[in-house]
Amino acid sequence: MEKVPNKTLSKIEEDIKKNDLGKARDRLHGLIATYPDEIELRRKLGDIYYALKYPSMAGRYWYLEKNKTPDMQHACIEFEKSMGHDPFQIVRALKFKGDKEIVKDLKFSENLSPVHKKVTEKLLEEPEDSLFDKLLVVGCLSVLVGTIVFAVIGVYSLWNG
Repeated sequence: MEKVPNKTLSKIEEDIKKNDLGKARDRLHGLIATYPDEIELRRKLGDIYYALKYPSMAGRYWYLEKNKTPDMQHACIEFEKSMGHDPFQIVRALKFKGDKEIVKDLKFSENLSPVHKKVTEKLLEEPEDSLFDKLLVVGCLSVLVGTIVFAVIGVYSLWNG
């Protein structure tokens, strides 16, 4: 975690000592978005969610943990259950935007559940643009072109009206 500012990490530790877990949770969410390759931040966030009595959310952030404790394993099972054991939904919920090499380097233990193995495979796949993504781009461009056309027609009508 050499990239993460020590000042922010210190504030998180202070928040945890003050039992202000909500603030620590929010800070960690921000850090994970900024430093997605720092798996240790995900572990800390999982710890906080577990302390807040949200085992499913803790499992979401512990899912990529290499050496899981029994509590972590149970929380990951709860997370899988909350996602309907669907690897695609689990991958989406993990929101892992980091380097895929990190997932390869984690070298998960061999006793993974079949769902966890599929999730790991999906995390390592190259993302492909879905139909929704393509339609979203086409829709946005259509709105932009329509706006320009109506603006031109409006200006033309104003001058010739």
